[in-house]
Amino acid sequence: MLFAIGAAVVLILLQTLLVYLGWLPETAVSIANTVIKVLAAAVAGVIVGTHRTKAAWWYGGAAAVAAQIVLWALMSLYLGEWNVSWSLFADLLLSFAVGGAISALLLRKRA
Repeated sequence: MLFAIGAAVVLILLQTLLVYLGWLPETAVSIANTVIKVLAAAVAGVIVGTHRTKAAWWYGGAAAVAAQIVLWALMSLYLGEWNVSWSLFADLLLSFAVGGAISALLLRKRA
């Protein structure tokens, strides 16, 4: 899970740099954020899916949600705003679905 968080933080920093340099328009930031969130959930699902044998979908989803909570806390700390909204809950649900699905698929592939 820490690898997923680290990879997402690096992608967020890269996104910030691209916006600062003017290579990425500000209108594309929300799309890039969504891609980063899905990638972090997918990485968490892959990590869990390669190491768990029982209830991989549950642990993969939980790891993805934990990664999203940590990323949300880091971004909130950075921005100085602690907004809990329906968007956060939707992100957590999406993370659980992506992480759980990837973990379950990897477990099925190994079986």
